[in-house]
Amino acid sequence: MRRYLILSAALLLTARVFAWLPVFVGHRGCAFGVENTAEAYRYGADHFGYAGLECDVKVTADGHYIISHDDNTERVGGRLDVNTSTLAELQAEQYIQKRRGLTYAGRICTLDEFLQICVEKHVFPIVELKWANGINNNDMSRFAGVVALLEQYGLTDKAVILTSMRQSLEYILENYPTLHCQYLMMEMTDEKIDWCIRNGVEPSCAHTGITACQVMRCHDAGLKVAGWTVDQQADYERISKIGVEYITTNSLSKYQPDIAPVDWNASCR
Repeated sequence: MRRYLILSAALLLTARVFAWLPVFVGHRGCAFGVENTAEAYRYGADHFGYAGLECDVKVTADGHYIISHDDNTERVGGRLDVNTSTLAELQAEQYIQKRRGLTYAGRICTLDEFLQICVEKHVFPIVELKWANGINNNDMSRFAGVVALLEQYGLTDKAVILTSMRQSLEYILENYPTLHCQYLMMEMTDEKIDWCIRNGVEPSCAHTGITACQVMRCHDAGLKVAGWTVDQQADYERISKIGVEYITTNSLSKYQPDIAPVDWNASCR
């Protein structure tokens, strides 16, 4: 019995000391190609080996689901407001974006196209809900269409629904309790962690706002933790060492060097 107890204690210590192996998620696809376009998503899966791809969902004036981070297309070289433009109008625009010294051209991607790519590349989708027509804290009437597309592509049990809109999350928890949800935040406060624990929702936090103690508290409650947007090796090493499971990145690949073990429990003593 004594030998069993010693072995059990050693295994528990090992679980606390060694870092988790993070899952890499491509941020808006990756840093190559115009963000949130089909080209960026395919490149992220093919050349960086991402296990997941993250997108930003908006709704057009005629009720189509498209991928756009902003309310308008100006930052990627367009001139349209998403919520007052039709899908055809948005698809007619050509986007030009300079990233890391290279200039790329592309066109808008629909949620339908994005999910097709996820199936094609065998990756899971992280669908970030932005404030949009019928998808916001006051009105979730168009969210059913997102779920229908996930069901169409057989991704309901693989997808992650991500948003900073807490009331929208509460709606999803009540009406679609089997969906995997993450709460987007800039920093992990005690109040936000409490809410995540009560509702079984994983925190997804800016990597600068995550501490080892907070990660340990989430793990003790059975929750995984996501960190974004991690583009520097030093940042990757730090949050990997403290046990963050999901890392959203523009340009790091899943083929990063192994992280040395660390007793991240010690910093909370």
